[in-house]
Amino acid sequence: MLGHALAFARRGLHVFPCRPRAKEPACAAGCNDATTDPGTIERWWREEPDYNIAIATGAASGVFVVDLDGVDAENELKNLEARHSALPASVEATTPRPGRHIFFLYPAGVRVRNSAKKIAPNIDVRGDGGYVVAPPSIHPSGHAYCWSVDSARTFAAAPDWLLTLIAQPANGAAAAVTPPAEWREIAKGVAEGARDCSAAKLAGYLFRRRIDPFVALELLQSWNATRCAPPLPEKDIERIVDNIATRELRRRGIA
Repeated sequence: MLGHALAFARRGLHVFPCRPRAKEPACAAGCNDATTDPGTIERWWREEPDYNIAIATGAASGVFVVDLDGVDAENELKNLEARHSALPASVEATTPRPGRHIFFLYPAGVRVRNSAKKIAPNIDVRGDGGYVVAPPSIHPSGHAYCWSVDSARTFAAAPDWLLTLIAQPANGAAAAVTPPAEWREIAKGVAEGARDCSAAKLAGYLFRRRIDPFVALELLQSWNATRCAPPLPEKDIERIVDNIATRELRRRGIA
């Protein structure tokens, strides 16, 4: 595992350890601790050689990942490709669920946020603040993550249609109203890959209703601790609430 982690780092991919045969981070700040520093990486895996390897996605590593979960996701992707164009060959890993992680170059001028089922059912995106478990890590089922036989050797640029689906609507002009059922699902809790995005949506919901920022932070921290699997670090929730509060002040013309 150490050799693979160092190889990822040499390619500029920020890595951090997850617990053996698990997806949960083994370091205090999770993907916020991700690094390319060989000394830090060696220290982690010398302490526990069986740690799984996680790659932090987003601008720091220069990649984002389209996460396909099962046969239904593959069918949804085929429908998308039929309407637009086929995805280019890129670096690709298979997951034991079964599923696929397709890596793309992080685009210039477009922020790629984590999202769950935004593109299509069972298709998630891991971008800024996200991560994926990488080969040859071991899934909780005991099976290994592997590089796909169809994997390219280099990261491809994502097609424009995919980036359009990923990008947030400009100024909210094209934003759809979030239905009550979706708010209820978010309130029940979310898993990794959807936590940052969901926390931001909840913070925006509260601020639009003039909830005091300190009360909003307490509510988000409670939701994160009791409903997210696994919870985000508390400082991540503070960062998200601070960012959304700043945007709301700007919207009101105060900041």
